[in-house]
Amino acid sequence: MKRAKKLAGMAAAAAMAALSVSGAAKAEEDFTVSIISVSVYAPWFIVQEKGLAEGINVETAIIEDTTARNAGLSSGAIQCIMTTMDNAVVTASSAVPIKHVAVPLMSYGLDQMVVSDDIKTEADLQGRDFAADYGFLNHMWMLLTLKRAGIPFDEVTHKIMLPQESTAAFASGQLDVDVTWIPFSFQSLERDNSHLLKTSRTDRTWERGLISDSISCSEAWLKEKPEVAREVVRAWFEAVDWWKENPEEGNEIVAKGLDWPVEDVALTQNGAIMLNINQNMGALGFDGGKPVCESMPDGIPLPPEGESGWGKLVGAAEDCEAGYLPSTWSLFADVYTEAGVMDDGIGPDQGLDNSIIEWLAAEGYDKKYASNKWIGRVGEQ
Repeated sequence: MKRAKKLAGMAAAAAMAALSVSGAAKAEEDFTVSIISVSVYAPWFIVQEKGLAEGINVETAIIEDTTARNAGLSSGAIQCIMTTMDNAVVTASSAVPIKHVAVPLMSYGLDQMVVSDDIKTEADLQGRDFAADYGFLNHMWMLLTLKRAGIPFDEVTHKIMLPQESTAAFASGQLDVDVTWIPFSFQSLERDNSHLLKTSRTDRTWERGLISDSISCSEAWLKEKPEVAREVVRAWFEAVDWWKENPEEGNEIVAKGLDWPVEDVALTQNGAIMLNINQNMGALGFDGGKPVCESMPDGIPLPPEGESGWGKLVGAAEDCEAGYLPSTWSLFADVYTEAGVMDDGIGPDQGLDNSIIEWLAAEGYDKKYASNKWIGRVGEQ
């Protein structure tokens, strides 16, 4: 009996030790990613809810202020940020030591250009004033629009405003153009004699990722913790894959994490494409990968037919082509430099780190997380 008790005690001690080791393993690595309050950045809450990042304590920090976010990166308090691709170019070019590692999503109707009724075409933008944040995706979209239309940047007036401010200004007739996104565009459209000039879906910006986003991470952290970096990015794609297959439950997890109504999550996802690993491979031109423009999600409303002309801005023969990402990065750097947003932009060879996508593909995760369903089907209108 005493021996049995002793063995039971040893077994209990061993179990406790195993639990202790397991707990230590789970908390062995701390990882903090910064997002702003938007559902397309929120699959990290699914990573946390489902415990998808093995051995890593994932924390999702909602930080709206760019300066605070960059300070956290520089200090090491934050390892990765979710940001727009054009802003990743600005950040990397401003001596913040980050690298782009993956394209998480791109806009597909979420971003919208609301204009006064007398603006019928892009050529009519000349001599007008527009509202957009500074050095952020809606600013870049307008600059690209002007460049494609052959309108010099100094022949329009940029009024720097956040969406809440621009909506009020447009509604009161102080602006000709509000470059914004849902749901703010709905408010701007309440103005009499206004209409949608275009959306990111109709403008086919997704062909070259012109309104797309970035998982960007600390360069020092990537070098110091490559295995952790691979695991958290793998977990991101697993979470996105799971969300595509379980949209209702995924929307609820995301809504809870953001403290949003679940209806707002469905509405936002209605205007976005969440990329899988294969589509990232396509963006980089890796063998076997297809870019979004050749791999449209199942069930997504198709855009109007026709050519976008975006390829001409980078000297490409085609608007839709694999391996577009480096040229898009260079385009952003050139346009923001021309517009005076930054003094000089770094090239894709300095800003892009393709090693994690390469690893994911080599390990077969592109086939494991291969769902190409459109999450927005839940909120289809």
